Amino acid sequence: MKQKLPKKVEFIIDKIYEHGYEAFIVGGCVRDFILGIEPNDYDITTNAKPIQIIEIFKDYKILDHGIKHGTVGIVIGNDIYEVTTYRIESEYEDNRRPKDVQFTSNIMEDLKRRDFTINAIAYNYKMGLIDVFDGVGDIGKKIVKTVGNPDERFNEDGLRIVRAIRFSSKLGFKIEDETLKSIYENAHIVKKISKERTTEEVNKIILSENPDKLILLYKTNIFKDLGICCYFNENEYNNFEKNLNILNKCRKNLQERLLMLLYLTNEKNIQENSIINKLKYSKTIINNCNLLIEYMFIDEININSIKIKQILNKIGSENLINIFTLKKIYYKDKLNIIYNKEYEIRCNILDKFINQIIEIEKNKECYKIKDLKINGKIIKELGYSGAEIGKKLEYLLEEVIKNPKLNEEKKLINLLI
Repeated sequence: MKQKLPKKVEFIIDKIYEHGYEAFIVGGCVRDFILGIEPNDYDITTNAKPIQIIEIFKDYKILDHGIKHGTVGIVIGNDIYEVTTYRIESEYEDNRRPKDVQFTSNIMEDLKRRDFTINAIAYNYKMGLIDVFDGVGDIGKKIVKTVGNPDERFNEDGLRIVRAIRFSSKLGFKIEDETLKSIYENAHIVKKISKERTTEEVNKIILSENPDKLILLYKTNIFKDLGICCYFNENEYNNFEKNLNILNKCRKNLQERLLMLLYLTNEKNIQENSIINKLKYSKTIINNCNLLIEYMFIDEININSIKIKQILNKIGSENLINIFTLKKIYYKDKLNIIYNKEYEIRCNILDKFINQIIEIEKNKECYKIKDLKINGKIIKELGYSGAEIGKKLEYLLEEVIKNPKLNEEKKLINLLI
């Protein structure tokens, strides 16, 4: 296999060779090349020590924050390329990090420490592929398999358990039987990993082309060990597994896919144990999802024009349109599986509401206090004070929502006298 590398990557490899060392691209970028995917970035590995890399590239800006682990960043133009010395890692601590890192001059030893065979391949255009663990074969078989004993790999670094599922979802690969068995047996280790790192991997699964792989986080009890509960009986659980691919029909928007996941898991009343509250999300996502999930469960059959504006007052037009769109995605998926007149009716109702909201915004119809043709100052002049002013504004808004023609200053004043 001969691959044309980006000019800057070739330049770095050539320059290292010119100084008597060797260098390869390694890991995910090699895997993606083999799969015909354009890599997002390039990791370079070498037998040169960090101090030697710094000397070789002394005419370039160097980032040395990773030097303790053998990594040096080289800035070329607007790009940063990380070059890491071949390493052998000692015993791991806390199922996450090696106690210390030792350098080696042998590329084979470096590849041995990597997580999965599909990521343990090195390449340069001088020597071709270095593939001692048959990663190319496993790419051909479409399997995710650990380098060596899976129990050892997962006990070294518990995050690899979730990463295995993530690669399975990203690539559409099956997890090899022994690797999957080890995930079931070692799932509890994930509790020791920082929630930030776990959340990052889970998000990648949610946003992947194969979000149905999330089921493994439930089946293996990874989520249960993290306190994320899913109260399904066996039939409901099987139905949930089939429904997970609905996430792929949503936009690649994390908040929207999380909302759909909460809806699919029926987590209206168990929010304290939901994925949103047990993993590590921003306050914005937590607050938005916890607020909006309630409206996902409102039965659209029972919504009328007045109710639409009342909800708009609470969450705004963009959020409500997104909720109705997500519900439509859910019903359309059901229609594609089995025709049901009720799903068709609900889709049509949601379309009508979405168009209605667009018209409300276009016509600048009032559904917020700030859009009333009266303000607190005028109400105060009518003799009201303190909390009464707010209550009167809320009362007037309710009346205007029922009858938009009332939104004129004189008519509003008349309602108060």
